[in-house]
Amino acid sequence: MNQPAYCTILARNYLPYALALGDSLREQGSEVPLTIFLIDATPEAQLPELEGVRWMNPMELDLPERRVLELAMSYDLVEFATAVKPLVLKALLAEHEQVAYLDPDTYAVSPMDELSPGLEDGSGILLTPHYLKPANSDGEFSDGHLLHVGAYNLGFCAVDRRAGDFLDWWWSHLDTECLHDPIAGLFVDQKWVDIGSVYFDARPLRHAGYNVGLANLHERPVAKDGDGYYIAGTDDRLRLFHFHAFDPRRPEELSVRFKTSHPEGFSTADVGTDEVVELARAYAEVLLEKERAVGPQPPYIYGADTTGRKIPRRVRHTYRVAVAAQPGSLPSPFVPAEAADFDRWRRSARTLTGRLMLSDVVKGIRCAVPEEYDNLKKRLPGLTSRLRGRIVEKSGMWS
Repeated sequence: MNQPAYCTILARNYLPYALALGDSLREQGSEVPLTIFLIDATPEAQLPELEGVRWMNPMELDLPERRVLELAMSYDLVEFATAVKPLVLKALLAEHEQVAYLDPDTYAVSPMDELSPGLEDGSGILLTPHYLKPANSDGEFSDGHLLHVGAYNLGFCAVDRRAGDFLDWWWSHLDTECLHDPIAGLFVDQKWVDIGSVYFDARPLRHAGYNVGLANLHERPVAKDGDGYYIAGTDDRLRLFHFHAFDPRRPEELSVRFKTSHPEGFSTADVGTDEVVELARAYAEVLLEKERAVGPQPPYIYGADTTGRKIPRRVRHTYRVAVAAQPGSLPSPFVPAEAADFDRWRRSARTLTGRLMLSDVVKGIRCAVPEEYDNLKKRLPGLTSRLRGRIVEKSGMWS
C-alpha cells in the first residue's frame, strides 16, 4: 500500500507547531520526512538539519522570483501561506504518488490508515467536511456557519497524481483571489474548493476521526479506551486533532480567539471532555519543548518593507489591484535597491487606496441595507452611476 507524503505550510513563528506535527506523524508510523514549507525563508536561510524534516521555501516553486515577491506583498501572512498550497502539493506529487497537506497546528494521534485507500477508491482528491451531519440551527457552530467558511476544512486535504487539473484550477483562483473577504464571499482557499469539489469529483472523507477540533466537537466527542482515543458513538478512532489558535501556556483553552462570544478564550469546559483536556495538555507540553529547542524566531520578513515600515492591509490591497493591471511593473518593498521607487509608488497610490476603501464601504452598504441602496439609486441615478464607474469598476473590484 502507498504511504502518503505529508506537508505543512507556515511562517517561522509557527515552527514549533510544525515540529510537533512532524514528531506525531513519525510516532504514528510515517516513514516519509515531513515537508515544512516556510513562506518566509530564503534559499540562504540557515535552517537546522532535523530528523524526519525536509525544508522548502517559496523560491523552489514553479514561479518567477518576481511573482513570489508580488504574492508576498499582495497577501497577508495567512493568505500567502494558503495561496501557495496547490503549488506545494503539485511540486511534491512530482516525487510522491500521494501527498497530504496538514495545517501546522494539527496533531496525529493514531495511524491514518484510511488515506491511501480513500484516494485510490476515488478521484484522487480527499477532503474533510467541517460537519458530518446537520448542526443545531441555534448553536454557535450551525449550518449557517458553513456559508461563511465553506463546507470543507482545508486544514487537511490529500491528493494523488490524478489531481493535477484540480490543483491547476485551484491555483488559478488562489493566485489572485485567496482573500479573507466576507463581503465578497471569500474565506481564503476554502470557498473555492466548495466549487472545485464538484468540478473534479472530490471525495469527502466521512471518517469522524479526521480534522477534529473546536468547531465540530459538538458532533465528535472524544473518548478513550485501552487502545487510545476514539470518537464516542462511532467505530472511528481519533486520527487527527486540529488545535486552532492554541496557546500552549493556556492549555485549558482550545482556542484563544475562535469564539466571538468568549473574548477571553474558549475553554475545554465549553465543549470538551476530560479526554480533550488530557490531549490538550500533552500537546502543550510538546509545543513548549519545541519552543525551547528552536529558540526565538525572526519576525516575518514580508511584514515590513526594507526600511522597516510596517505594511498595512489596505496597502497590500492597493498593490494587489495595481499589480493585476500591470504584472511585473511595480517596485517591490522587499528589494533594498527599489526602496525609493516603492516609497514613490506608495505615495502616488493614495488615491487608488481611497477609492478601494470607499468601494468596500459601498459594497458593505449594499449588503447591509439593500433596499435603501436601491432607493438611493432610483432617486440619484447619476450619482450612483458615477460612484460605480469611478470607485467600483475601475478599481477592478466587484460591485
